[in-house]
Amino acid sequence: MKKIDFIKELEKLKKPVWKKIQEYLPQKHPQEHYAIVREYPERQGKYFRGGLLLLSTEMFGGQKEKAILTAAAMQASEDWLLIHDDFLDQSEERRSTKDKYCPTLNKMYGDELAVNAGDALHIIMWKMLGDNVRFLGEKQGWKIFDKMQDILLTTVEGQYLELDWIRKEKVLITKQEYYRMIGIKTGYYTVTGPLQLGAIIAGQSNKEIKQIEEWGMLFGYTFQIWDDVMNLTAESKIQGKEKAGDILEGKRTLTLIHLLKNCSSIEKNRITALYLKPRAEKTEKDKEYVLSLMKKYKSIDFAKKIAKDYSQKAMKLFDKNTAHLADSQAKRIIRQGIEFVINRQR
Repeated sequence: MKKIDFIKELEKLKKPVWKKIQEYLPQKHPQEHYAIVREYPERQGKYFRGGLLLLSTEMFGGQKEKAILTAAAMQASEDWLLIHDDFLDQSEERRSTKDKYCPTLNKMYGDELAVNAGDALHIIMWKMLGDNVRFLGEKQGWKIFDKMQDILLTTVEGQYLELDWIRKEKVLITKQEYYRMIGIKTGYYTVTGPLQLGAIIAGQSNKEIKQIEEWGMLFGYTFQIWDDVMNLTAESKIQGKEKAGDILEGKRTLTLIHLLKNCSSIEKNRITALYLKPRAEKTEKDKEYVLSLMKKYKSIDFAKKIAKDYSQKAMKLFDKNTAHLADSQAKRIIRQGIEFVINRQR
């Protein structure tokens, strides 16, 4: 059987979703404002979440056409969340390509206009979801609306945890704290939630929708841990954002947890001091110092192994929990996606 190219499959799924999103991006005055609003949507990410949503709809026996507007709202949510995240983290680069450097909105237009554009996309997303109620009917439409509200509220709870560690200068966190944070910030938003939305559109029972969590959360862990690794190892033009930007932003990751556990006390004190510095005061030398220690103590290799372990566990549970479903192309693509996330570069 020919191996599935997950990225190419996402590209196919992206086209109708992007077409739908364009219907909701205003072309009116003030023109500069709406140019800023369109900036991230027009850069077009992978549509990983929207793609999973459409694939889940098909895997569970639904019609993909009924899920396009929900997928568009999912993608709009990613764009406004990224705008706000980039402001909060003072990130400098977003969705660059090998041919083009793309600064964040906050670097291009300032914090105030960037956040305002994020607010506009947030409002547009709820307009999509409101229209979705009219499109799908009240029973199913409101179920989608409520699920999206729960996904997003849970996501910002995870963001709070991460920001609070920085605010309280808590550098040394436990693995349990890390997994709790990525579970509610990334696992639900990036994987489990979109898959559940697709199952809802396909008319699945609450029991079936709940069961997605068993393998979806492990899939989400895999995604985030590998994302943390990729940030440290992939060049900016490949991953689309600044290499090792997580160190400059003070992100608490599994790699950092491993490093602090295994390095010397002198190194631990210096790392802690570096992470407590504001981003604006961190230097390339600081970043390279932490990176060199992560390599020395094989912290990156450790995180890679954990991500691969979670990927294997997710695939086993996926096979078990979807055994009753037809062996469809959508099902095979989702399974390939679980493997893809530990091999991707962007």
